[in-house]
Amino acid sequence: MLSSKHITDTDTAVGLSGDKRKALRYGLSDNFPFKTKLILFQNGGVKTTDAKGKEWSATVVDLSASGANIKLSLAAVAFQREACRLKISRGDYVLEIPATVAHFRCGAQFSQCGISFNFPNPEVHEAYLQLLEPIIIGNSLVPQTADQDIPGRHKEQFGNGTSTSLSVWRDAPGGQITGFDLRIHRFVIRWNEGATELDVAGLGEANPANENPAAPELVPLTETQHEDLRWLFCLAIPNLSESVPLDVRNFLAALVG
Repeated sequence: MLSSKHITDTDTAVGLSGDKRKALRYGLSDNFPFKTKLILFQNGGVKTTDAKGKEWSATVVDLSASGANIKLSLAAVAFQREACRLKISRGDYVLEIPATVAHFRCGAQFSQCGISFNFPNPEVHEAYLQLLEPIIIGNSLVPQTADQDIPGRHKEQFGNGTSTSLSVWRDAPGGQITGFDLRIHRFVIRWNEGATELDVAGLGEANPANENPAAPELVPLTETQHEDLRWLFCLAIPNLSESVPLDVRNFLAALVG
């Protein structure tokens, strides 16, 4: 799991929203690679930290910098302003965030619960933002104009206008995917047809001695950076925007381990 700011940048607007009502929400796909549970303290809305509470399996619909919307079993019961905790886990990694129930509604097939986070310290807040940023990256990619720079291959370009871009090459417009290049900050994950594994590297400065002076050199990553970047890939790809073609999303999702 992302353990520090080796890849991500938490000094962004996502952590600085002063008005929780205006916090942007980022949808999660059904392939979100973490287990989520909501711990409810059924105590009539009185906050407490010593009650054990009950863990309910939860499906997170969307996340924001300040809260989440969650689907729960119809058997679950919660009250507005009740204390709760969102538990996010994968393997040995567990993140628990204290929260307050903002609303709770029963539907025909499931209950809907909105929660507002109460971060207990900067460490929990930063850990959450480092999980949220890859989801934002996936949600934010939209089609851009692509330069057809490789003869015989058709290129599609997606980006968020800042630090992330995704290039996809096909053998013809609408044809088979033959490669991709995902760049996040100063790092790259790429694959070309025939390769047996992903190429993961850092981006150095452009070298005038190169055949293409505008192309930066690739530099090796530390073990920590390598692991962080793969985690970021595993979080961002399942949550790609629907403006990215479905076959591209399915192709990349199949590479997520």
